[in-house]
Amino acid sequence: MFKKKRQWWWIIGTCIALLGVALVRLLAPEQPPGVTRTVIKAIGYALVIVGLFTLPLAMREDE
Repeated sequence: MFKKKRQWWWIIGTCIALLGVALVRLLAPEQPPGVTRTVIKAIGYALVIVGLFTLPLAMREDE
């Protein structure tokens, strides 16, 4: 049972991190320079960090 939960943590963490990369690399350059671009990049980088920090949840030992 716990093994399936770990697989979901891998999937969720990877999707969150890739969503952040997509925001930074695909959406932000399309915006005009200014506050909007900076906010989109900040949110994208935050999503990448959150996604990468959820991956260790998948690598935890069984309790």
